[in-house]
Amino acid sequence: MTTDQPTVVPTTLPAPRPAPPGPGPAAAPRSRFLARAFGVTAVLSAAGSALGLLRDLLLARYFGANQGTDAFLVAWTVPETAAPLLIEDAMSFLMVPAFALALVLREERPDGPDPVRQVVRATLPWLLLALTTLSLGAALGAPQLVDLLAPGLADPRLAVTCTRITAITVLPFGVAGYLAAALRAHHRFTAPAGIYVAYNLGILVVLLSCHALWGVRSAAIGVALGSLLMAGLLIGPFLRALRTGPG
Repeated sequence: MTTDQPTVVPTTLPAPRPAPPGPGPAAAPRSRFLARAFGVTAVLSAAGSALGLLRDLLLARYFGANQGTDAFLVAWTVPETAAPLLIEDAMSFLMVPAFALALVLREERPDGPDPVRQVVRATLPWLLLALTTLSLGAALGAPQLVDLLAPGLADPRLAVTCTRITAITVLPFGVAGYLAAALRAHHRFTAPAGIYVAYNLGILVVLLSCHALWGVRSAAIGVALGSLLMAGLLIGPFLRALRTGPG
């Protein structure tokens, strides 16, 4: 006589799944860095816009709607065209990826030639030559440019003078765009965010101090000075980035 007993099948409980890894020790500092970079960039961008508004108000107050203002507005076409093209568009699209790739190669081959310096040596001299040529071309072709932009201008000579002054901006705008692209690739955002503050401060200083002496030419000279300040603001951070690598 046999008795049927239930078969006991041993069961194995599934092992508990490991909890998803939490943020690593470097996540918090990186988050703080990004938040700080965003905040500084936002503040400096707002300051640059506010100074630009003050610049426009002073232009309207000092010169109003007259022939001098018309002459400056024709000359203003040069920096207004060159600034977004050279500082933001072309340089960002071309040079940020180039410097980012060079930084990756620098980490992969730390003992070889510095790829970042190689990019600078290969591109910066040609860029300076091209920008200088464009700047000189705009200055020499100022009479034809004024005739093209404002054929019925009452005093074209003043517009030609202001255009030749603002043609200087092509070179420092291009240099500022190049240096800003390199700094952004190095994760350094403060100095590039401050360039429009420097630009508008240069215009305001000349406008406030010399408008009675030079008239509307003071606005053109201020634009040229502001563009030089933009590039000058980035030279020191750029040289430090070349020595130390990403921030």
